Amino acid sequence: MVKILDCTTRDGGHTTNWNFDDNFVFALMEKLNNSGVNYYEIGYRNHYDTDNKGRFYNCTPEMLEKFYKNKGQLQLGVMTDTKRFSEKDFSGAENDFIDFVRIACHPDRIQDTLVIAELLNKRKYKVFVQLMDISNVEADGYIHLYSWENKSILESLYFADSYGTITPEETEKYFNKLKILGYEKISFHGHNNSGFALENSIKAAQSGAYSIDVTQDGIGRCGGNLDFKYLETINRF
Repeated sequence: MVKILDCTTRDGGHTTNWNFDDNFVFALMEKLNNSGVNYYEIGYRNHYDTDNKGRFYNCTPEMLEKFYKNKGQLQLGVMTDTKRFSEKDFSGAENDFIDFVRIACHPDRIQDTLVIAELLNKRKYKVFVQLMDISNVEADGYIHLYSWENKSILESLYFADSYGTITPEETEKYFNKLKILGYEKISFHGHNNSGFALENSIKAAQSGAYSIDVTQDGIGRCGGNLDFKYLETINRF
């Protein structure tokens, strides 16, 4: 069965300026546990450009402790970005209050991202890499992905329809392309600008996706994400 990652307070933060009430987050975590969701990406860890942004934009270990201690069966994580990554922000999983890190990787930063993935793995974090704007990944990027010798350290390799423009046929194409490169666990993060978030997520699940992303009420950047209400549809695969 495909695993589910909820990123309501991370991607949804683009619409709330990363401001969420503690009671909302605790209630959300209870709902996710009761629904069998596997991963909860609670926010960003990003010490750049934090002025006038809510606390879920820079989820420090100190801020996360109370949520981690109440996470239940969830795997709790944050997103970082290759362009904003700082090694000092991730001292090691044993000193932190997260289980995983997802690295947002733009098409021109794939090689750098894989180096960061290795560092985080050595520090005992579970690591996702997310290929942003998959439509614009060029040949050099695919070569770096293919030649990387540490594919197995990833929890999964994501590809993102960052602008909500790809079709289900293209979703299947990109999934198969990454599979040919040697990645066994491939995941999908969709946006709904063109109304294809559900169809693309179904296609990814049918193709054998490791995990699919959802948010509550489809909240998220631009056209939003796949709505949590479609959880049962995705869970059929």
